[in-house]
Amino acid sequence: MKDWILDVIIGISAIILFAILLLALPHVLPAAYGYVAAFLIFVAYLTAAGLTAIKASIIK
Repeated sequence: MKDWILDVIIGISAIILFAILLLALPHVLPAAYGYVAAFLIFVAYLTAAGLTAIKASIIK
């Protein structure tokens, strides 16, 4: 798989995850904490996925 395709997949999945979290977490947690938690999970997901993609491209 080409590196740019993996980057696009990571980006689109992160946006979808963020949208779902923005809709769901404020119903579970108080609104302010839900939005902050959604953002932190989004950042953690992008960080983990980015590091995994970088590690995979280095190993090639």
